[in-house]
Amino acid sequence: MKKIEKTEEPREDLYGEQLAGIKNEISSLSRVVTRVLEQANHQQLNMMLSDMRSDISRPLISYMIQDGKNVLSSRMNTDCDRKEICRAAFENLLQEAALLLMGTDIEEERLVEYEARFEELLKFATTGDCDSCTSHASEVFRKQMDLIRSLSSSGNHRSDRTAPGISEIPDEVVSCICEPLANKQRLLMLRKLSTGTKSFSELSRITGLRGGNLLFHLQKLTDCNMVSQRSERGDYFLTARGHTTLQGLAELYKNLQE
Repeated sequence: MKKIEKTEEPREDLYGEQLAGIKNEISSLSRVVTRVLEQANHQQLNMMLSDMRSDISRPLISYMIQDGKNVLSSRMNTDCDRKEICRAAFENLLQEAALLLMGTDIEEERLVEYEARFEELLKFATTGDCDSCTSHASEVFRKQMDLIRSLSSSGNHRSDRTAPGISEIPDEVVSCICEPLANKQRLLMLRKLSTGTKSFSELSRITGLRGGNLLFHLQKLTDCNMVSQRSERGDYFLTARGHTTLQGLAELYKNLQE
């Protein structure tokens, strides 16, 4: 009777299976190590940023306060009787806002609060002589707010919050955000007002719009509280709501390009 020999599995197949198993284990281990390193690097980066913020906050605060004083002292109307009163009011608010950098976490609500207080100050400037002073004060204040936002962790706080679901977006978003922004001239006005106050004639020159046409678009922006006017014939300025809307629009556009 012929003996049946047991065939062995080719050695190259055994080696192939073992090699595949080893590769899978190495790949899995590599992913684990990568996650650990990323987390460690992230924590280390946060610690470095915190240390850097502490190191630069004091000299930066001093610079911001002194810069505000220099601009207001040199550019405010020297012939105005209310110059010293207005300058003191603007300087105090600028100094108080700059001191926010002493803290490690700056909530966006605090910055919006200071922007609202600054807008209230602008409403007291009701004469034509106020235009130059408020324009320079607005320029310094906006530069200061942008710098504080860039150095604070307020952006992280906003991203950590639970975003509303798509089904929770109200219909009012069309009238209060989409419609006001759905026009090139209105968007141009918002961008220009973000750098300082503008008169009706300045906005007319910037946009090329005249009379009632310009007034129609300005009314759209004031109705949704993105733009406000100091008085019936005063300059227009960007509100905290308008600034936040522009920031959100810029961030949305950037994300869509990536």
